[in-house]
Amino acid sequence: MKRFSIIAAVSAVSAIPFAAMADPVSVSLITQEPGGGWYSYGSTFGEIMEASEGDHQISVDVLPRGGGMTNPVAVSQGAADFGFVSASAAVWARDGIGEEFEGREANNARAVLGGLQLAYTTIAARRDYVERSGLTTFDEMVASDNPPRFVLKPAGSQVPILANYMFEALGSSLEDMRSRGAITQISTAQIAQMLRDATADVYIENAPVGQATMAEVTMTTPMVFVPASQTVLDHMAGLGAPQADMPEGSYPGQEGAYTTSMTPTILIANADLDEGVVYQVTRSLVEQQERIAAAFPALAAWDPQAGAKPDQAVIELHPGAARYYRERGWIE
Repeated sequence: MKRFSIIAAVSAVSAIPFAAMADPVSVSLITQEPGGGWYSYGSTFGEIMEASEGDHQISVDVLPRGGGMTNPVAVSQGAADFGFVSASAAVWARDGIGEEFEGREANNARAVLGGLQLAYTTIAARRDYVERSGLTTFDEMVASDNPPRFVLKPAGSQVPILANYMFEALGSSLEDMRSRGAITQISTAQIAQMLRDATADVYIENAPVGQATMAEVTMTTPMVFVPASQTVLDHMAGLGAPQADMPEGSYPGQEGAYTTSMTPTILIANADLDEGVVYQVTRSLVEQQERIAAAFPALAAWDPQAGAKPDQAVIELHPGAARYYRERGWIE
């Protein structure tokens, strides 16, 4: 009788689902306000994380707030465990660069997934302006006594910050160019019309291939993609915007691959988050890459192996993510 009881008990334990035996862990994932891409990604990423198998039974609270400049600080300070960020903003936050982060460094965040979505910094000029002015490079335009009329998004976007750093690489600044009458910051909806009306000459943007405004601009106004020097590209790489080639044919008017800077979207985690939890999350998301690509065309080009490398992860990997990537042979 006693022997039967022991066997029955063992059988009962073995029948318990693995998830019920796993360590329950609650985490939060900060995205952005409804309407943005990161907001859309949050629910699917959260579902994958919750369905992951391993030592932990993970539940996810998706936070529909935050944004490019908020999320690095939120994750670093522990207000969220995971978050989507632009790699450049993660570097600025880590190093306390710029007005947004000076004096409030956010250096307790680590990369989990790199290169989720590649946003390219583009400098597109009206073709008739280039032909008339004879200025064919960004460096020439900035140095000119009669610079072009640059148009870019207003404050709150990454674009003015990136543009400022590009100008700084050439001994100028956004404020200096503004004082010379060369800067207009305006809502995205008005940019294409300004270029069609020739009330702006050069459009600086930072966006994934296919972004609506750039697509409209290049389809309605003959444009030229203007190169920046290696001086500018190297400066930007040091600020979390590594050099990359925007593929040939991404937009009308683009001749060949366009060498520029890019700002990858990455998934980060608080550095103090349990290594095993991050390992399980990393594995589950990487192994569901096809599901993610099917759900979000903007993430279809995500290559998890490339995303593990420094040029796309950009900041230091979380130990849990690094363990998974080492197991795959993707990093040393």
